[in-house]
Amino acid sequence: MSLLAMMILGIAALIGVGTRQGWWYGGLAALAVGIGTTGVPIIWSFLGFVPLNDPGPWFEQARNLGTHAPRLEAHYKRIKGTLRYWKNKAAAHQRLHQARVMWSLISGVSLPLLVQRFDKNAPGAILFMTVFTTWTGLISVLAYTLKSEEKYQGFRQQESDFYDEGRRLLDFADPADPKFAESVDAYIRIIDQIRRVGRRVETGSPPSAV
Repeated sequence: MSLLAMMILGIAALIGVGTRQGWWYGGLAALAVGIGTTGVPIIWSFLGFVPLNDPGPWFEQARNLGTHAPRLEAHYKRIKGTLRYWKNKAAAHQRLHQARVMWSLISGVSLPLLVQRFDKNAPGAILFMTVFTTWTGLISVLAYTLKSEEKYQGFRQQESDFYDEGRRLLDFADPADPKFAESVDAYIRIIDQIRRVGRRVETGSPPSAV
């Protein structure tokens, strides 16, 4: 969900609940919308439900691979699971990193104003401030501990490198070229190197202690 859609839903919740139950409870409703629209996509990605993008005409549709087509199709099928893993991890860490930035900005701008209106005798105010600060802190700690910015960049780079190499091979494929078999071998070796780097991205940066 886009930031604009989240803002519209949040404002609608704020006004809808705030005019009837009080503005602190309206703020809680808006906060619930923000938490839901931020958290659900992150969880969805970490669970691996993000589909692969359509790369366009790929090895299955290519007609210029000659006798090497079955080998390249089989190779692509074997790495497809890895690509989906990279895709989901890149999406999850990107969303987590962006959530940290967004909620840190919201917190930094709004808290100085909210503190001036805070009433410790109002249950709604206490509940709102508790949920708001806890959620902002949780998102920030998770993104920092999991190194989300680095992980997003790493997984996204491997995904991009794979598709770049595949497009390069397909664009210049010529079965009549006596050296085309060498190009196919070189492509598979490069993809193997990309997978090795992807594995280091996955395991080389363990979560750090806060």
